[in-house]
Amino acid sequence: MKDDNFLTGLKDHINNISQVKESAANRFPTEVFPASIQEIITATNESLNYPIDFIGASILFAISVAIGNTHRIEIMKGWPENAVLYLAIVGRTGTNKSHPLSFALKPIEDRDSLKFQKYKTEKQEYDTIIGLSKKEREQQGHNEPVNPTWEQHLVTDFTPEALTDVHKFNIRGIGVYSDELASWFKNFNRYNKGSEEQFWLSVWSGKPIRINRKTSEPTYILMPFISVAGTIQPGVLNELAKDRTENGFLDRLLFVIPDNLKKHYWSENELSSVIIENWQTIMTNLLDLSIVQDEMLNPQPEVLRFTPEAKKCLFDWQKEITDLCNESEDPAISAIYAKMEMYAIRLALILEMLRFACGESNKQAVGIEAVQGALKLAEYFKNSAIKVHAIVSETNPLLLLPIDKQKLYNALPDYFTTNEGVQLAESMGMPERTFKYFLKNRDFFNKPKRGEYEKRF
Repeated sequence: MKDDNFLTGLKDHINNISQVKESAANRFPTEVFPASIQEIITATNESLNYPIDFIGASILFAISVAIGNTHRIEIMKGWPENAVLYLAIVGRTGTNKSHPLSFALKPIEDRDSLKFQKYKTEKQEYDTIIGLSKKEREQQGHNEPVNPTWEQHLVTDFTPEALTDVHKFNIRGIGVYSDELASWFKNFNRYNKGSEEQFWLSVWSGKPIRINRKTSEPTYILMPFISVAGTIQPGVLNELAKDRTENGFLDRLLFVIPDNLKKHYWSENELSSVIIENWQTIMTNLLDLSIVQDEMLNPQPEVLRFTPEAKKCLFDWQKEITDLCNESEDPAISAIYAKMEMYAIRLALILEMLRFACGESNKQAVGIEAVQGALKLAEYFKNSAIKVHAIVSETNPLLLLPIDKQKLYNALPDYFTTNEGVQLAESMGMPERTFKYFLKNRDFFNKPKRGEYEKRF
């Protein structure tokens, strides 16, 4: 009887909590993609257990790298934006963070592999010729050989010097991919305090790169394009945010942090080869786009502008974001809103080029479909950034829990017995075994007596 009264008394409380949490849920808007991309997302989710948010964001990153410096978008004269993204996929170990990125980048990896094989062949020929005497070269009909280079798209070495060495041989642009994003930002101040972080702030804004070396020639890249993506665990977010909330670096990251993310059982559904082939074709349509160069061999991107309808939609949204920015009393939240303006423009370019690659656009201008989709994505990433801000500013472990455990934790009274907790957990869909394992976590529960618990928050 006591247990029945306990559950009945909490029923309304639980329902209220559930409604609040559901309304706050941040759903990744897959509908912004062309139908063929939605099919890829659904298929990889059902066959490979790729979380929707992770594969959707990975596709955005792959498209960003494929576009590179071939196209830019212009909101008004003198204000161009590129398609650069800084993307952080957040999840605990075992939640399938890395595989969606690997899948999305596979067509680019394949192209890098083919170009590397070509480079090795040319390098072998170069070494053979360079080893000949001048007379032997003349006898064999060889001109002065040119040392070959490997034109690669993806890089896993993050020092500015290494990146610029790669970038100067691929003016189209490059993508930096790290399975553990912590390895990226932990090295920022390793050799020269602050300089590398400033490098990444500038690259995000598309400012020219100038690197002077003591032992080799200086490097100058007029129009850099370096997109970044990687995975990170929730517990490392505070380390990422340390000393980076004031200089705008954290605001430049798009966070992908799904609500209620869980590890799933393996699926017995095989991924259709058609899905893989379709993705390969879509990426090839972008990677095969040529890049125009001026007389100084600098890239000359094709510039897209907005249709009148799309531009009005974007400007109306910008007014709303500006009002939110001005009304917020938290400078960090205001900064999030401000950076979403830039990302909305970039995401519109990415979606328009993706529609082109899928045969749904002639890419003569950025249309209303791309803008409306970009605004939905901007809303998703804005909510994700606010969630991360809450985590790093409050350092409350409760915010790192999956949504179902947050709901249960909030529903539990401050003091309860094991039996009361089990019944409440089961009424909310959590198995007894899972709940009892949760009770062992001393970050959230104290155990003053046998069979009795109290919440720590």
